[in-house]
Amino acid sequence: MSDEPEQPVLRVIGAIEGQILTKQLVAHGKLPSIRDLAEQLDVAYNTVQNGLKELRAKGLVYSHKGKGSFVAPKAFELLTGADVDRSLAERVEHLEQALAKALERLDRLDGGGSEA
Repeated sequence: MSDEPEQPVLRVIGAIEGQILTKQLVAHGKLPSIRDLAEQLDVAYNTVQNGLKELRAKGLVYSHKGKGSFVAPKAFELLTGADVDRSLAERVEHLEQALAKALERLDRLDGGGSEA
């Protein structure tokens, strides 16, 4: 490991991502205020704002002006890759269904051709 201290903005991002992964923060759950996060993580207010900006860009949080920041609905899936796995599973299922239909058509064609 490096002896260099972690950049403050990365500390903010890592702390929030960690709480999402451990399910301390869940979909649509409200994040602490920027001031509270700054105090908890011992970073500047602007550093928390920058961290939240990065998390929004990643699709992990969303904000409502005057109400605060919240965990995005698919944040956990994005962090764990579960969303990618589900997408892959859906594609495999679709291909399996298409293959089954194609095999049925081939069987019908083979069956019709052998009787003639």
